[in-house]
Amino acid sequence: MLLSLQVLDLLEISGNQHRTARFLSMHQTTVSRSYRDLIRQFRLQPQTPPRQVCRWGTSTSLRLLRLACRAHRLEDGRLRLASDALHHSLLQGMAGVLDVPPCFHHADDWAALVSQAVIDGALVSSLCHPCPLPLGELPRWPGIRVLPLGTLALQLVCHHRWQQAWDQTVLVPGCQVMPLLHQQLEGAVNTLEQPPRTWQDPQLWLEQLHHRPLALPICPGLAPRSWWEQQGLVAAGDQLNVQEQLWLLLPDDGLTVLPRAAQASLRLLQRRVRRASAQGDAARLQVRQLHRTVEPEAAAAWRDDQQLVG
Repeated sequence: MLLSLQVLDLLEISGNQHRTARFLSMHQTTVSRSYRDLIRQFRLQPQTPPRQVCRWGTSTSLRLLRLACRAHRLEDGRLRLASDALHHSLLQGMAGVLDVPPCFHHADDWAALVSQAVIDGALVSSLCHPCPLPLGELPRWPGIRVLPLGTLALQLVCHHRWQQAWDQTVLVPGCQVMPLLHQQLEGAVNTLEQPPRTWQDPQLWLEQLHHRPLALPICPGLAPRSWWEQQGLVAAGDQLNVQEQLWLLLPDDGLTVLPRAAQASLRLLQRRVRRASAQGDAARLQVRQLHRTVEPEAAAAWRDDQQLVG
């Protein structure tokens, strides 16, 4: 039953059976069979469209079982923390933090996943909140404690081979998961392109910058400048003043007590965010100085493709 519950939890986090099966190194039919077993045992009623979080179904008994699993993880000094693809690097390599697939969710959905004990905590951007908050104010959800981690400056970057061909098209998560990011970019750039829901992995997003003249909003302070340079990324055109606050959503239900090992992991996460925030403008990538037209063949091919599509 606990193995089936783990499958269900990862279904909720990752969003579909294919990613869950790949992450657990299972066949998709095994994932489907485990889910059917839980439906039968707990009489789960999956949500019908438009579905939101916990769409695979929940119940009182299932939540209690998840709370017991959370207590077991914490007693063992482990945390199940989750984030989206743009902030996943902050959780990588942390001892005691279980690896879960990154996924984009609305702030309210992240809070629900923590409340239902699907995850033990969520790293959430303020850009996922439905509306701007007054300066210094934190969001509130029942049973959730919000820990402010810091403020990060975002920058639009593109691959250097498309630097001259970039037409102010920006690749962004869907409006339903990052509404405030859309509000800040609309009108400032020509086009906001929303990828399919299946695009959840960081590497998949970076690969798109290699293939097409797209820009992506990132926080350059989350990685060393040498790493961004290895990816071939440079500043894309005129820069915008876009900032985000990072919050850590934790359970505040009177039942969850974080052991020392888990508290040490959270302190490390706080240090990582503070270090990225402290870099400020010094971390920003620069426009690459060109002595000739960069990839003229590639740029011309892209324009030809656009004409054919038109």
